[in-house]
Amino acid sequence: MAIADTDPGRRAKMEQVLQEGPDIKVITNILPEESEALMDQPDGGYAGVNAEDIVERIGRMKPRILFFHLDASTAADFALLESLHRQCPETFVVLLADKSVKEELIMQALASGARGCLSDEAEPFYFLKAVRVIDRGEIWVTRRMLGKIMDKVSH
Repeated sequence: MAIADTDPGRRAKMEQVLQEGPDIKVITNILPEESEALMDQPDGGYAGVNAEDIVERIGRMKPRILFFHLDASTAADFALLESLHRQCPETFVVLLADKSVKEELIMQALASGARGCLSDEAEPFYFLKAVRVIDRGEIWVTRRMLGKIMDKVSH
């Protein structure tokens, strides 16, 4: 299990929640050190981080599940998601999104290879449950999002 989030406070909170789960090992420092400085940049997200470096680190560490914070303001996240999906197929990506992320962006991220999505404000129980479900090869999305996915598939 790993967490890709350029906000160290949010990442630390997630690490704490996930470490409470039995049989869950959280890998820390999945992002290069220079990513900490991205918090001060106006575009946020992963726009200032070299995607190849991130993919290489994740490929080397081989987490089974990667929680990936999706930023509503940058397209760089999608290129990174697509690279992860192609080059690290053994790693299942779960999106973390706040209320500012529109459903269309989440749909695009799911189409780019993500296996699920959770609000970054969800109760800790749901993070642990999502880990178990995704580890079994299933997806984790809301029923509403599943309806939208089915609409896209059937049209």
